[in-house]
Amino acid sequence: MTRLLSVALLALVATPLAAQSRPAKTVWPDEGPAKWAPRPTKPVIDANDLRTRLYQIADDSMMGREAGTLGAFKTTEYIAREYQRLGLKPGGDNGTWFQNLPMGPTGFDVAVSELTLAGKTLTPVTDWVPMAPSAINGIGNRFAHAGAETVFGGRWGDTVTLDPAKIAGKIVVFLPATVEAAPAAAGGRGGGRGGFATVRDQRAQQAGAAAVLVAGLDALSAAQREAIFTRRMAMQPANGSDVAGVPGATITSSAAASLFGAPLDGLAPMTAGKSASGKWVSEWTMSQYPARNVIGILTGSDPVLKDEFVILGAHNDHVGMVGNNPSEHDSLRAFNKIMRPQGANDRPGPPTAEQWAQITALITKARSIRPPRLDTVMNGADDDGSGTAVLLEVAERFATQKAPARSVVFNSHTGEEKGLLGSKWFVDHPTLDLTKVSAALNMDMLGKGRVTDVRYGGPASVQMLGSRRLSDEYGSVIDSLNAVRSEPMVIDYSWDRTNALNRFCRSDQVSYFNKQIPVVYFSLGYAVDYHQASDEPAYIDYDHSARVARFVHEIANTVANRPLRLQLLPADKQDKSASCTR
Repeated sequence: MTRLLSVALLALVATPLAAQSRPAKTVWPDEGPAKWAPRPTKPVIDANDLRTRLYQIADDSMMGREAGTLGAFKTTEYIAREYQRLGLKPGGDNGTWFQNLPMGPTGFDVAVSELTLAGKTLTPVTDWVPMAPSAINGIGNRFAHAGAETVFGGRWGDTVTLDPAKIAGKIVVFLPATVEAAPAAAGGRGGGRGGFATVRDQRAQQAGAAAVLVAGLDALSAAQREAIFTRRMAMQPANGSDVAGVPGATITSSAAASLFGAPLDGLAPMTAGKSASGKWVSEWTMSQYPARNVIGILTGSDPVLKDEFVILGAHNDHVGMVGNNPSEHDSLRAFNKIMRPQGANDRPGPPTAEQWAQITALITKARSIRPPRLDTVMNGADDDGSGTAVLLEVAERFATQKAPARSVVFNSHTGEEKGLLGSKWFVDHPTLDLTKVSAALNMDMLGKGRVTDVRYGGPASVQMLGSRRLSDEYGSVIDSLNAVRSEPMVIDYSWDRTNALNRFCRSDQVSYFNKQIPVVYFSLGYAVDYHQASDEPAYIDYDHSARVARFVHEIANTVANRPLRLQLLPADKQDKSASCTR
């Protein structure tokens, strides 16, 4: 059982895989002849259409759709082809479907990173790792020195003043921060990708040090050490790659002791050590596969109102691959079903004996169906493959009926998982006049609304946030529409009232909200597979997704046909209770 827990663990088989029909695979130019082809979709919003779309979007071949990677690029190609097939008009940059973001990999190259202490060259990952650059924490991104004196500076995160006369131009070596100063760092997570840099200590920088070394690597696991050298996707730095600050590295306690001929905890501050040299740099480069929003426009039918817009959005990216620590799929679901019903949102303690018994029973049930299987892809079927599938299904419904008065914009955002980057880029670099946007609707996680998935779940449930934050009229339009629909929804407003888990601020509606555009967020909620390798198409409730999709379509159509735009509340009446300043 300990092994299961360390591998990232577990949770149930909510819907047997045999119950899910596998639709056809999209074949890309470099993959050879088609083995199976997608079934055609229909003009009406249909559960089977959503299944067809999602099994392509969240297939293993998409490799988790991390923004700026091949998988995400393939997904956006598919979305653009659908827009084109439906007869939409390109709404991206320069008459294209796409709006590219300046995003690409950033980080350290282990092959050219070097550190030599007391004449001995250390092994990256094993003996040392560079600290992640951070202007906030005063850690710079590059170091190159052929030989510098070292001096012991005491403990990282302390408040003792360091004498510039004894520090300037030297490499300062520190003991790691105490548990009290940095409980997370003491557990190996405080410095994130760069050791202990999240504990702010700018004393060495202020004293003119050439670099800092913190003897805290022993607290980091092998996976955490390797992750520091894993390049990650990020936006292009505003002022190039250089980050102001003193460069730093995290080293083992034995490596630190080699500089002084004794363990650090027995030294007096300002003790001189042997020389050190090295070089490392964290640099940003543009991605080979552009991270991009995909924008299609259905032109409105009214000669005047067609110049106004209603925007529908969902994000096409997810978080990529698991990495070097794959999970056993069914064990992961079993554990999460009992211990983490909201997936990555939950941080439970160790299971009790009763909980272990429940977990074991679920794993046993899974084993009666199939053998163990390692899972390395974060498929993101619910998050937000489900929203993307709904976006395309609603676009097809609009494209095969009489166009509404206003134009409808379908914006498939990238980079939501990186910090709402695609939607923020769009509103900061709009391809249309934002002052002409009447309303926006954002969809994120529309696949898990069963009563067994979420609180207040059920076949007609939908979680809705933001409808009255900027425009009380928007909420009234939706409630009035829902009251007379033949297929009414049971709207859960509880998340909007409490802002639990900072919910409103965690998806792309924030970007529109910050531009004073009335926006509503639709979701079926956080469930057991949230940000887990088990978030696969087999576990989606397609009938429920289709019901929400029809609701979204009717709302967008109603708003797009209103004679007058939605009215904003006066500034002092708007709900700014959630701090969403990204």
